[in-house]
Amino acid sequence: MTVYDERSQIQIGSIGSRVYAPDILPRLQSLLATLADIDVAHGSNLLVIESGEMDDADKDQLIADLWQTHCKRRAPYLREIEALRARINAAFR
Repeated sequence: MTVYDERSQIQIGSIGSRVYAPDILPRLQSLLATLADIDVAHGSNLLVIESGEMDDADKDQLIADLWQTHCKRRAPYLREIEALRARINAAFR
């Protein structure tokens, strides 16, 4: 089936037709899995610190350091996801 409008012609239901590069979906899935692993590790570390027996000032500093490390670890993966998003958006322009 072909859908027409003044801007484009789109084939609906064509087997094998893709709108964006075939490498995008597997890479996105991999990036999201990595982010999930980072988040789970962070949550586990946070629980250890929060349940630890230490004074509040030390605990607060450890938690702040943990959050900073967490953000740094996630940043390159988030940048790559943003780059993939830009590629996907470009395919629809």
